[in-house]
Amino acid sequence: MIQKESKLSYCDTKYPVILVSGLGFQDRNRLLHYWGNIPDYLKQHGCDVYTAKQDAFMSIPDNAIKLKYRILDILESTKKKKINIIGHSKGGLEGRYLISRLGMDDHVSSLTTLGTPHQGTHLADIVVGKLPLPKFATARLVNLYATLIGDKRPDSLRSVVQMTIDGMKQFNDEVPDSSKVYYQSYASHVNKEYPNIIWKTMAYIIKEYEGKNDGMVGVESSKWGNYRGIMLSSDAPSVSHGDMVGLTQFFGNTKFDAKAYIADIIHDLKEMNH
Repeated sequence: MIQKESKLSYCDTKYPVILVSGLGFQDRNRLLHYWGNIPDYLKQHGCDVYTAKQDAFMSIPDNAIKLKYRILDILESTKKKKINIIGHSKGGLEGRYLISRLGMDDHVSSLTTLGTPHQGTHLADIVVGKLPLPKFATARLVNLYATLIGDKRPDSLRSVVQMTIDGMKQFNDEVPDSSKVYYQSYASHVNKEYPNIIWKTMAYIIKEYEGKNDGMVGVESSKWGNYRGIMLSSDAPSVSHGDMVGLTQFFGNTKFDAKAYIADIIHDLKEMNH
C-alpha cells in the first residue's frame, strides 16, 4: 500500500505534464472524455497535469501550432521553463513537429509517445486507397462528424494521408529530433487472447503488413527514441490502441489499468529529473 506522502509525490515531476490526444476524438468533448479519469488520478499522485485541447481531425502542423500556444500559456501560468509531453497516437507526431519545426525544443524536457505511428500505419493506407467510397466523399463524412464534436476546421483526409507509410517517410525526413529533448516510446499488442473480436479482426488485417500491432499501429512503427517496451499488465497481457489511454468504451480490455500505467511512466520521468 502506498503511503500517503509517497502517493502525493509519486508523479510530482520537475516540470508539468501535458497529455496530447490522437486522431478522431477531442479531449474536451463532453460526450467522450478521451483521457477519462487519468488526469484526476495523476493529480491525486502529485502531478501538475494538463490536456492539450487539440482538434480531432486537424493536420499535424495545424494542431502543433495550437499545442505550442497551449504549452506557452501553461509555462507562463506555472512559471516553469519546460514541460513533459505524453502523446498518444497522432498526438506524438504533433509533439515531434512542435519540438523540431516550431522552435520549442528549449521548452520541452521530454516527449513520451504511446502507440504513435512513427513509420506510418498500413491502416491509413487502407483507408486512403481501398475503401469502396471515393476518398473525398469519405473525407466529407468524417469532416461532418468532426464538426459535430467541435472541430472548427477539420481536415480529415490530410490527417489520415499524413500517417500513411509514404507520408511518414516524408515527415521523418523533415522533422529531425532535437538533442535537447529526451524521447521515449511505448507500444502495445493485440493477440489472439484479446477479449474482443473487433480489435482482434483489425489487428489480423494489418498483421500481414506490420506484424505485431495494437489493432491500428504496428509495434515496430511505435518505436522512437528510447523504446521502453509493450504496455501490458498481469491482468491484461493484451492491450489495444485504445486501451493504452483507457478508451475501453470501444469494446476494450477493461482489465488494463491505463491510469496506473501512465502514473508509472510519469514516476520514471520524475526519477530522471524531467
